Amino acid sequence: MPAAHIKRFFIIFLSLLFIPQTARSIEFPWTDFIEQYKERKLQQKQEEEAEPMVQTIQEWMERATDIKMEHRIAEPYKEEENPNLVKKLEWPVFFEKYNNTPGSREFNLEKLKTDKSARSRGVISPDYKLMAYTECYYYPSSRRTTSAFFIYPLDTMKGKKQRVIDANVFAGAKKKPLISSTDENLKTALFSAFTVIDWSKDNKKILLKEQTGSSYNGIYKTTVWLYFLDEDIEDILAEKEGEADILASRAVQYDELNEIIKQYWFDKELLNLNHYRWDIKPLGFMAKDENIVAVIAYTYDDKNKEHLFLGSWGINIETGEIDLLSESAEDGFEISTNSSVLIRRLP
Repeated sequence: MPAAHIKRFFIIFLSLLFIPQTARSIEFPWTDFIEQYKERKLQQKQEEEAEPMVQTIQEWMERATDIKMEHRIAEPYKEEENPNLVKKLEWPVFFEKYNNTPGSREFNLEKLKTDKSARSRGVISPDYKLMAYTECYYYPSSRRTTSAFFIYPLDTMKGKKQRVIDANVFAGAKKKPLISSTDENLKTALFSAFTVIDWSKDNKKILLKEQTGSSYNGIYKTTVWLYFLDEDIEDILAEKEGEADILASRAVQYDELNEIIKQYWFDKELLNLNHYRWDIKPLGFMAKDENIVAVIAYTYDDKNKEHLFLGSWGINIETGEIDLLSESAEDGFEISTNSSVLIRRLP
């Protein structure tokens, strides 16, 4: 090749090498054309592989006729069983004595602020014909908590365990409560909670306690309640819902017990319990005399009178009399455990 030609080729090569990018794209537009061609080919390939969308009902009916019957039945997902996994066992149910230890039962209000309502366990009468339970209701706007007491008749045509399992306490809760506290009677942030203590041995009386207090300062006062059942209580509860007003008059509140205890210790030792935090705990019906309800009193003040025993007291439910049984915490009394609850646990 002549030297002149070589020199000309070298000059053209250098000029192409140092041409700006914009100039090259204008000078050689076929690069964009090639990219657009590749995109169109890729789009055409995707459209050919995908099934065209059905546009009309007629097209859908034509395609549906081509589907075989075995493909129209959708089988549920089946996962292979893992031999290393242990199957969950259904825990058996057992009857358990309710008031054991005496007076220890408390209404659990832990989830009340989130669930807005809570129901206690169903406490079963000794003859397994009735179930007593309480409910609490929380009102977020006023931060008040109210409570109510119910009795529900069990289906005696079933076995003892099954009648409790099948007990429709939700339907029972729709009836008018036999005892209840109302939101109007409570100030802001106060609560009232009923708890079943025990049934009497003759299935005719139910011992309850009502705890009132503040969400900030705890319990102010515990009051003893006793509910007396009529002979035909099962028929009334099952058939005559409107009779709940009549039955409510059978509830007796022993509010004077607290005042008698305060007066006793003021007269004896000039101890003014109004200056201290103190409370009572109903234990249950005494085993030697079912007409006596045993109650203990104590202080829990952190300043001066912490854990001071204020005596064991007895309420005669026939006469209404309240007497001091013992000033010593060492004197014990046998308390009946008449009612039961149904629990699930491993044997």
